[in-house]
Amino acid sequence: MPVYHSGRLSQTQRPDYNYPLRPQTPDLTLPMAPRNLMVTSPYLIGIADIRWDNPTLIPENNGLCIAGVNVYRSTDNPYGPYEKINDTIVTALFFRDQTQEYLVEREDATPTLKFYEEPDNKWVVWTRYKPVVKPGSNGDSSFRSQDVLVEIDDGDGQWLQVPAFALNGRTGEITLISGFTYNHTLEQTIPPRLPKPPNGKIRLSYRYLKHAVVSALNQRIYYKVTTVAHDPSNPGSYIETPLDEVSARSTFDIEEVDWIWREAINRNRWMLEQGGERVKVFIRKWMGETCDSYEYQYGQSHHDCPNCMGTNYKGGFDGPYDIVIAPPETERSIELSDMGLHIRYDWLTWTSDYPLLNERDVIVRQNNERYIVGPVNYQGSRGAIYQQHFTISHIDEKDIRYKLSITGGETSVPASSDVYREALKSPASPVINAKPEIPEPRIIRGRTVTFENITW
Repeated sequence: MPVYHSGRLSQTQRPDYNYPLRPQTPDLTLPMAPRNLMVTSPYLIGIADIRWDNPTLIPENNGLCIAGVNVYRSTDNPYGPYEKINDTIVTALFFRDQTQEYLVEREDATPTLKFYEEPDNKWVVWTRYKPVVKPGSNGDSSFRSQDVLVEIDDGDGQWLQVPAFALNGRTGEITLISGFTYNHTLEQTIPPRLPKPPNGKIRLSYRYLKHAVVSALNQRIYYKVTTVAHDPSNPGSYIETPLDEVSARSTFDIEEVDWIWREAINRNRWMLEQGGERVKVFIRKWMGETCDSYEYQYGQSHHDCPNCMGTNYKGGFDGPYDIVIAPPETERSIELSDMGLHIRYDWLTWTSDYPLLNERDVIVRQNNERYIVGPVNYQGSRGAIYQQHFTISHIDEKDIRYKLSITGGETSVPASSDVYREALKSPASPVINAKPEIPEPRIIRGRTVTFENITW
């Protein structure tokens, strides 16, 4: 039976290096997650089907009263955050995640007089829910005034349908007709019908997006399924599998990796550990809360916006996360462009199967050089991913993406770990190598775990 040490310092303030650290084991008092999680498509846009095996058949769940499962989803990022998408505990072995549009009929709203320099002042009203979407469009925001029904009582006690002047589906802003219009039936100019106070009223009918499953070329969606059981120590409450102990499944994972290719993936990772370069990656957001600087007229934010880093969504990127990539295989040069001097350093590289990368993600080397990820080619067979091949291009230091904060902050040293004193935080974290049998004046330190292969 192997012997472990706890990782805590002894009376000599040093752990026993002869014993490995105790491995992390799941809490067996909590239910185990369902096995053989699978994400498939019913060949319909905006729909994903999730399936799993019966968690009551897992031997570790014997003795627990299993109530069902919870389904969690994360967009673009396998590390989360994950949100629960089922309203009640799922008791079946199947769950369909799909885009849901809801119809709001005759919602009371409060109009506002909005001041413009040009043209004259206009009346606007906002929907309670947003975004307002085109019916049957799989969640596309609507900018068509005919997709919203406006009814106005100007104080005479009659509700009349009035066409809207403009609609911004993303913000739910509806601009009313505030000027005179020509009625071709009556052949005369008629004044606008406005819900002016104190007796004016307005109500809206529209469709809004409550639940979205975006289907796009750049979309990465991850799912986790946890087992929920009745708490034996507290009747009426539940216990659930911790999300950290559950493996995520992506819509890209068409088939499981068999044991032969799993060994090939392990050997590829060994090659990266020995000869690859440890870098950090920021995963670009493709969904989320729209940035305040987003220009609806142009369909994008400012490229140097500090809130979204030019991605259109607040935060801009998730991360950083540690990965190992293959070393560079190209020449470095400086060229003169229309914008001034530019470093030309584009190279083809590859990494392992996780996490999934995509175009416009940002890679940071340990010398703080930053690169943008180009098109990603997923290598594998039968739908199982083994490697990711992609190009990276150098980003000029004036770019806003150099303000992405690395671990420790912009003014602090990134956290490093001693490979002999504590468990390595990640494959790309700086490492302070230490050999207890080597005198301190003679020791040579490096940044990677494999540095000792060269020096000792």
